[in-house]
Amino acid sequence: MKKIFRYLLLSLLWPLLTACPGSVEPINSAYQPVLMSRTQLETSVMKKPPLPIVDPGKLYRYGNYILINEKYKGVHIINNQNPKAPENLAFIQAPGNVDFVVKNNIMYLDNAVDLVAIDLQDLNNLQVKKRVRNAFPDLQPPDSNLGRYYLGDAPENAIIVGWELDKTK
Repeated sequence: MKKIFRYLLLSLLWPLLTACPGSVEPINSAYQPVLMSRTQLETSVMKKPPLPIVDPGKLYRYGNYILINEKYKGVHIINNQNPKAPENLAFIQAPGNVDFVVKNNIMYLDNAVDLVAIDLQDLNNLQVKKRVRNAFPDLQPPDSNLGRYYLGDAPENAIIVGWELDKTK
C-alpha cells in the first residue's frame, strides 16, 4: 500500500518538481504591453483635469461623488450632488490601474504592480499617503485566460502599465 501511495504522490508531484520557470513559453497575444520604468511609475499618480470617459471599468459611490475606473489609466471623479447634471471634476492618473476601493476616506488603488493609498478628504489637494511596491503580479493581456505573459527582452526595470492591440498581427 505504501508503494502505491508513493507512486501516486510522485506521479502527481513530478510535473511540479521538473518544471523550470525559465522554460515557459510566452503566450501568444493579440496585444503588446505598454511599459513604464519604475522611476516613472512611482511619480505617475497625480490629480489631473477631467478627461472624457472612454473605457470605463469599476464604478464606486463615495458620498456625493461617483468614482469611475478608466482601464489602465486611473479614476474619474464625478460630482453627483445633482444626479440630473453630474459634473466631471477631475481625474486621478494612475497608469496600470484596473481596480480600486475606498475605506475611511482613503482610496486604495493598483498602480500597475504597486498598491497606492490616496487621501480623499480634500479632493482639491489629493495626496499619496503610502505606496507598497510589487504588491500585485504583472498585468496580463486582456486575451490571456490561459497562462502568464513574460516580457522576454524588456528593459530590467520595465513595468507593464497597460495593453494595446498589436497592429502588426
